[in-house]
Amino acid sequence: MTDQIPDVVGVGILTLDQIGVGPRLRDPLVALSAFSLQAGGPTGTTLATMAAFGAKARYFGRLGDDEFGTIMLRHLGSFGVDTSLVLREPNRLSPSTFILLEEETGRRFVRHTGSDVTPLAAVDVPPTLFDGVRLAYFDAEMPAVQIPCAERARARGARVLLGIRQAGPGLGELLDMADVVVVSERVAAEIAHSSDMERGLVELTKMGPDIAVITLGDEGAIALYEDKLVRQQPVDVNIVDVTGAGAVFRGAFGFALLQGWPLERALPFATTAASLSCTALGAQGGIPTLAAVEQAQAGRNLPR
Repeated sequence: MTDQIPDVVGVGILTLDQIGVGPRLRDPLVALSAFSLQAGGPTGTTLATMAAFGAKARYFGRLGDDEFGTIMLRHLGSFGVDTSLVLREPNRLSPSTFILLEEETGRRFVRHTGSDVTPLAAVDVPPTLFDGVRLAYFDAEMPAVQIPCAERARARGARVLLGIRQAGPGLGELLDMADVVVVSERVAAEIAHSSDMERGLVELTKMGPDIAVITLGDEGAIALYEDKLVRQQPVDVNIVDVTGAGAVFRGAFGFALLQGWPLERALPFATTAASLSCTALGAQGGIPTLAAVEQAQAGRNLPR
């Protein structure tokens, strides 16, 4: 697939998610009622969502040359994500996440094990990675390589979509190069030093992006472009697992950007996709089909 120019290239976190569902975790030995092994991570799930909706997506990163890494790449490939440029490092462990869900409460207990893979550096990035690409996605969790990647992507004419689930080093530089940013409510409050989300949107656009979006969990999302403010409530669904809902939102919003949709159409689409993702186990296990999102929107008379 390397001879095909993708619509979107993402550089960021990809993990192997091990998800178990069981009773309250009081006893030292607990039998699970359900278990799933699937790829996850903020960038992996965002790209899988775009690919599931029909975009040509490519992931670039470094993983260990282990079974975990092989499973992750196979799972991304099942969505149509091109992983042919991914670097594999021998005798290294790829990152994984353990997620335990309580049957009674739906509470999540998340434990992450880091990777001992050599951190990705700018020198590792293929010089043609962003050639012809329309959209570049970064999760703001690998700033040392994502900042030079964003510079390169913009120099080649790609729009930069930045998804932020937690504030960290290099955020200011990444925001300065982003055309569109999607952040969690907590991150918006930290950046704006205020719980006023409208103020948070304004502060985000002052830092560089033309479009700023804040995800609000069970309150939906809010977005700002120039003087246009759009709010959207989530779809009412039977929640099974909220893992990855934010990444699915970002993937759906990225897909909407690729289609050239206005904010009034993009925000309801992304919010609906994120809501539907909560009806199944796991981040990528819950990615809905494009048809399912459109059907849910039609049922609520949302813009299509």
